[in-house]
Amino acid sequence: MITQKDLQENLRSTYFELISDIAHFSYDELLSTVTNSLATMLNTTHAAIYIYNNWNKKYEIKTNSNEVRLLMKSKVDFRDINQQLLRSDSANGQLIFREKNELLYSVIIPLVPKFGSSGFVFLSYPKNVDTLYDDSVKLIKRETEQLLKLVNYYKLSENSVSKSKFLFDMSTRLYSMTIKEDILKDIIQSLLKQYPAFTYYLLLSQDYEAESSLPIKTIEYSDAATKRVSTQAFLSGKVQLEDRVKDKNTSIYAPLKGRQGVYGVLQIITPHAVDFTEDEIEFITQFANTAGAAIENVTLYQHSKHLVSDLKLINEATHTLNSNLRLTEIIAIVRKQIMEACRATQVGFIYVDDESDYAYSILAGSTSYFETTKGELFAEDILIQMKANADPMFSGDFKRDIPYCSIMAIPMRQSGKVYGAVIILHEDKYFFSFENYKLMQSLVQHSTLALTNSILKDKLEESVITDYLTKLYSRNHLDEKLKAHMQSDEKGALILFDIDDFKRINDIYGHYIGDEVIVQVANIIRTQLGHEDIPARWGGEELAIYLPNASIDDGVVLAGQIRTQVESFTEPGITLSCGVSSWIDKKRDSVSDVFIRADKALYEAKEIGKNCVVKEKELKKHPNI
Repeated sequence: MITQKDLQENLRSTYFELISDIAHFSYDELLSTVTNSLATMLNTTHAAIYIYNNWNKKYEIKTNSNEVRLLMKSKVDFRDINQQLLRSDSANGQLIFREKNELLYSVIIPLVPKFGSSGFVFLSYPKNVDTLYDDSVKLIKRETEQLLKLVNYYKLSENSVSKSKFLFDMSTRLYSMTIKEDILKDIIQSLLKQYPAFTYYLLLSQDYEAESSLPIKTIEYSDAATKRVSTQAFLSGKVQLEDRVKDKNTSIYAPLKGRQGVYGVLQIITPHAVDFTEDEIEFITQFANTAGAAIENVTLYQHSKHLVSDLKLINEATHTLNSNLRLTEIIAIVRKQIMEACRATQVGFIYVDDESDYAYSILAGSTSYFETTKGELFAEDILIQMKANADPMFSGDFKRDIPYCSIMAIPMRQSGKVYGAVIILHEDKYFFSFENYKLMQSLVQHSTLALTNSILKDKLEESVITDYLTKLYSRNHLDEKLKAHMQSDEKGALILFDIDDFKRINDIYGHYIGDEVIVQVANIIRTQLGHEDIPARWGGEELAIYLPNASIDDGVVLAGQIRTQVESFTEPGITLSCGVSSWIDKKRDSVSDVFIRADKALYEAKEIGKNCVVKEKELKKHPNI
């Protein structure tokens, strides 16, 4: 028998080579190669690897040799393999089997990789050969399970890529079609490619006269029909599974969903009962969603023949919103489109704050009513209702204490999440038609992505130039602003602050309190700022303010006010040292010069006793400012 050391080296070398060249093997080919390698290493009479097939619910031998398949079938009866594996010795995983008339020295090594299907290795020896030692069995089990885990990960990734490409190619075809029958044919053909052994039907929500070769049925809406699994999938918009005990098969019902509704149900029937994996259910769901979106697209396209002007509006809006526009520009465009299409008198854009379920903002660009207190309260009430059920509102006789009777409130929804709402109002009763309502739904849906992306872009841009702790500007932003102001302004002042003895605060109270102290100082600075002043965190416990078009004396006065406030209103109590510089000649001064002079003044303030304000050049101390 092969030694333990040689066996380990051979296994690892062989398995490493297989993993290195995994792209050139199918799953069965790779496991067949493993089987052959084990047979050679261990000098066995027979060797095979069996993997459990979740679809067929049985163990399948993995070999390219028909001779081995027939031989293993005649040598061993695996009908009771699950129970026998459960009864196996968990320490060494060995099972002894008997042939029909004589004892066959055989070993079964259960394989339970941390990822993927389980299985086992079957080995048999002549009578005169010693069976494997327990340590060898454990070694084969450990190394082979590790190999299977890696192979299963790779094959799952490969399968995921293949399915993603399949869906992409399918969506590319379907979205380019303008005839509903062509879409339905392509859906059936795509199913045939993916699941050739299955049966399927398209259960459509509307009567459709299709050629007899297409497996299409119409969903029924009677009381009895609502109890059917297919109808439940249609009504709920969620995938449903049904195990048919009598027929010994499994059916999966996936709703054909678009953005505006459910257009039918895809029914897939397996030839025998199976357990669908979560990955397979997710793929079928994406397949059905792609098909549903395509059906919706062609339905809208056909309907557009009667709504040319409306769809022109949508097309123009979508084309414009796909441009790189700011939020205010997007809102202005959408508001204009809404007011022109519906002749609305008020339009409000409400956005939900990410940090709270009920905090919201009325976006700039909303009309005047939403700037009033009543308008804000009304928008908040509508948003709370919409957050509760995510349904749009449409009423021609809205009974509420507001001067508007006709209302359309449409959620801004993206990927199942409600980001806010667009509220459209008019004073007259029943002013908006149902066609207006459907058009506005489509317009808002097409606009939501652009609106949310623009808002997120603004937040991202703000986060890039904002210090995460103090919410003041970053040092880089201050540098850029100072440089820009020195190009356009006539003068300016810069103040640098440093918290005195900050290390002592950290040593005594801890870094958390140290951060709190920095935030307190930042908040005090924020209360003292002018409209154009630019506050920033300079670094660590150092903060800064740039004052456009200000003199050095203006800077000294402001620094003194802030120093006094900090000394009086911080807990634990702290003091600030302040250095002030200015510039008045853009030809002689540079950004770095202004910073260097302020930094020198700050250093001087530290040297002469702290808790004071020092300005550049004269470096005169101002302890009482």
